[in-house]
Amino acid sequence: MTEAGSHHDHTGAEHSTADDAGVPGSVAAWEERYAEKPDAIWSGNPNAALIDIVGDKTPGRVLDVGCGEGADVLWLAENGWDATGIDLSTTAIDRARRAAEDRGVQAEFAVADISTWTPGIASSDDEDRRGGFDLVTGFFLHTRLPDTREELLARVAEHVAPGGALLLVSHATMPPWAAEHDEKFDHGMDHHHEPVSPNGDFALLIGASPDRWEIELAEIRTRQVTSPSGEPAELEDAILLARRV
Repeated sequence: MTEAGSHHDHTGAEHSTADDAGVPGSVAAWEERYAEKPDAIWSGNPNAALIDIVGDKTPGRVLDVGCGEGADVLWLAENGWDATGIDLSTTAIDRARRAAEDRGVQAEFAVADISTWTPGIASSDDEDRRGGFDLVTGFFLHTRLPDTREELLARVAEHVAPGGALLLVSHATMPPWAAEHDEKFDHGMDHHHEPVSPNGDFALLIGASPDRWEIELAEIRTRQVTSPSGEPAELEDAILLARRV
């Protein structure tokens, strides 16, 4: 079973003190990561790449896979999207729901595994769009071994409606502190946490999905961040925006 975990890397000057490079390898481990902190582990700010890429698009129905504490979902909802977020962690989803209530934002959240989750159907008028989203986003998704990233992308892509888009943002290079923090998150479960490329992800996508896809954006972007020790650092992100045609 593919378990998509996302540490929603909201790094930068506003970043919280979370150890963002550790990747728990089970549902229990993801829950532990959130529950062991009394407060939110992320900044509450949306990912900059989301704002830049989605900001000028016509709002529709959007799903954020591995939404964490919901910052991206809330930003999407506040900007006109019919937004849904799912995550493995009950604590993360509880925090997302509270944040939505505090801000008066209408958004849907669910504790769910992308491999088994089925969204509610609002209407059956258009059978081809049942359960489909105009946009599906996945920021820094990780795969539990022995499953593959191809299987993960296949699961995520299933939720993209015809004509809709899939936005993936991943580590193109690993943070320099990744090895240290992977050791800290030794929960006895294997996990898949390595750099990816946008073209590599697209190759996996078209190999895994029965649908036709085209690339709208595939590039590496550099961003300035603050390391867990408080030092300035530079990270490279692999960004893929692919449209189902």
